[in-house]
Amino acid sequence: MPASPNAIANAFLKLARDNGKSLTNMQLQKLVFLAQGYSLALLGECIYDRQTHAWQWGPVIPRLYKALQTYGSGVVTGVLPEEDGDSITSDQQEVVAGVWDAYGSYSGSQLSALTHKQDSPWAKQWELKRFDPIPIDDIKSYYERLVKA
Repeated sequence: MPASPNAIANAFLKLARDNGKSLTNMQLQKLVFLAQGYSLALLGECIYDRQTHAWQWGPVIPRLYKALQTYGSGVVTGVLPEEDGDSITSDQQEVVAGVWDAYGSYSGSQLSALTHKQDSPWAKQWELKRFDPIPIDDIKSYYERLVKA
């Protein structure tokens, strides 16, 4: 069952704290989106339960953005509110840990550039209709190709 984007973001924040690092709004947006892509490719299911939109600086989950807005472009210092019973499964935690291992050292701009690659789900939607939701099927097929490569 998908978790909330906030629960996935909190999992990344915990990993960052455990590793003596900090994360910004942009980094969290992109890491949570990458977790969605890899969850779709590896588990065949969404890791979070909201749509992701194609915004100027890359994929953004509006609800997560709103929760992070208070931090601006600075470091996220708190824990995000979660819904009752909102927790992530061990499989989802493995996806988060794998994304963290691969991309946790990337800056916000590096993660943005990564999600802006040609033929990425963000790029396809940005060309089609800016600021609209990125289709799940596009995210899934793109990350399935990455996993197979």
